[in-house]
Amino acid sequence: ERERERERERNARMDVGAMATTRGGLLAAEWLTSLIMFSTMSSAGHHGDTARQYVVAIGVIMWLLTSALAASYLLTLQHDLPTIHLDHQGPVLQITGKLSIELVYYALFSFLSLVAFFCAAAHAHGSGAAAASAFFGVVLAAATGASCVLTYRDLADDLSGGPQLNPGQPASVSQPSQF
Repeated sequence: ERERERERERNARMDVGAMATTRGGLLAAEWLTSLIMFSTMSSAGHHGDTARQYVVAIGVIMWLLTSALAASYLLTLQHDLPTIHLDHQGPVLQITGKLSIELVYYALFSFLSLVAFFCAAAHAHGSGAAAASAFFGVVLAAATGASCVLTYRDLADDLSGGPQLNPGQPASVSQPSQF
């Protein structure tokens, strides 16, 4: 009886359905492609090549971070991730809205995984494993970019909205020169 209560309580905390959403599917694709990207590149050899080491490093880091994000989705903790509220009123650019750690992760690693793709493609040198790593690198960059767009849209749908950039006056107009 007591064991059944514990099991029900454990299942109540886990939300497997969160991975059945579009964002969950993209997260699963990112997890799998980052795993394949770094494992194929590490099996390609030439361990002294820094471009190949970069591909392996980005793949491992993304695999670990997507594992942590997937755990937060499954444990329904994704809404508890930190959010930064922006309010910068500069003379040239005004930035207002919310910025989540998840959005920062996706924006940063979509760029870094694209760089990893170019490194893998440029340093394949006839290696099938390195070429496979390059392919999965571009798939990873596309999936991470799509997750970035979905996360931005979710933030923009909230009351305060996502990060918004509003152009201000050019610096030359806001502070004229004394000549």
